Amino acid sequence: MCDLTPQMWGWHLSSGRLDPCTTDLPPAPELLLKMIRCNCKSDCRSKRCTCRKHGLECSLAFAECKGISCLNSPSPEPVVDCDV
Repeated sequence: MCDLTPQMWGWHLSSGRLDPCTTDLPPAPELLLKMIRCNCKSDCRSKRCTCRKHGLECSLAFAECKGISCLNSPSPEPVVDCDV
């Protein structure tokens, strides 16, 4: 028989109920986070783009393409002028 409690698996007891513990740790190891990011100097149309290769959209935060002339980034929302 196993004597493990939920508190040993990332939960804490608060006011009679179990709540998940939060963390300030990164979502994944730094090496993994660095692997899946775009470093393209072109328009990211081919599978050489690591984002496209992994089924991800490029982000404005990426070093080279910045999503500006990128064919693999979300389209910017149109600006609506409310003063018309």
